[in-house]
Amino acid sequence: MTNAAKSRLVLGAAILLFLVAGIMLLKPSSQSYSAYVSFSPNPNGTKAVMELLGQKREAIKEWRKPTGFLPEGTSQAMLLVEPYSLQEEEQEELLQWVEKGNDLLIFQREPEGWEDADLSVSLVGGYESEQRRVESSLLNNPGFGQADTEWRIDPADGMEPLLSDQEGILAGRSRVGEGTVSLFLVPEWLTNGKIMEHNHFELIWPYLQGDWSVFWIDEYHHGYQQRPGILAIYPDWLIASLAQLAIALLLFIWWKGKRFGPVYTLREWTVRRGDETLLAISSWYERRRLAKDALQIREAYLRQLLADRWGLHKGTTDYEIVRVAESHWTAQEAGKLSHALARLDDAKKDRHYTAKRLVADSRLLDDVTKRLEKE
Repeated sequence: MTNAAKSRLVLGAAILLFLVAGIMLLKPSSQSYSAYVSFSPNPNGTKAVMELLGQKREAIKEWRKPTGFLPEGTSQAMLLVEPYSLQEEEQEELLQWVEKGNDLLIFQREPEGWEDADLSVSLVGGYESEQRRVESSLLNNPGFGQADTEWRIDPADGMEPLLSDQEGILAGRSRVGEGTVSLFLVPEWLTNGKIMEHNHFELIWPYLQGDWSVFWIDEYHHGYQQRPGILAIYPDWLIASLAQLAIALLLFIWWKGKRFGPVYTLREWTVRRGDETLLAISSWYERRRLAKDALQIREAYLRQLLADRWGLHKGTTDYEIVRVAESHWTAQEAGKLSHALARLDDAKKDRHYTAKRLVADSRLLDDVTKRLEKE
């Protein structure tokens, strides 16, 4: 085998190994979905019903924005299936949207806050989930279904019963302004795992039909959010004015010949200035024999670090400081801090503190302060 053939063989093997490794590493894992999500194929998802809806009507869309940005227009419908964390303010915004001439379909097992739409609920005592006969306002013959909820809708003058069993009303519709709000207490009947059980599909499907221009499916309250851009909160005229002002400012700066970039300080100045300053200060302290004063500056810096890192005020005792250090550091590091504090205390009592001791104590303080600076 020639060298060229060997090279091609090695190259082919390397490419094959790379592809196999990529497939193994990038192999997609099964995605997990929240319950009642319209595109979830799981038993607790609602993909089956939503795909059938998509086949029967063209204008079916997902809604992933806050209720403050509900779509403009009328003759629209929005479906909420077991919405999570639906706030009172959001319910008010939804009802205002309904008043304009839209329909709201809510599937919620334990609803709250829909009293303004004449859709209050009460608890049924001693309830057991089992198959029951269900009457429908749109079907000539009753069907059978199993409702998991122990709540029933209260009868009201402005509420039209849609589904009922022996325990009470399972679904009702009320008119709000120019639109309607329909509340169903059986969201599980829409799930992939239960839609074909009993007569769930036959009982629910007629109420999902209507002459709507758009049928929205709420996914915002399932955690799938499409937040509006930051510019959405500003009016168009303000955005246009700011854009023109920015362009004019850039042209003005360019016309003035301004350059962009950092301003560099000459290295010769910083190096010379830094070295000369340190030497001058150190020689001044040495001539004046201010070793203890220099140590006090080091101590003040140490106390400041303790306050910044651990919140210890300057009046904290050495014993308390060591106790806190033992909870953050190793025993060896805490012991070094304790030794440094003891050396500082001894220096305060010594009337003849020498430069030699200052050097030794400074080295010890260097280790402690460097450790504190890493916190």
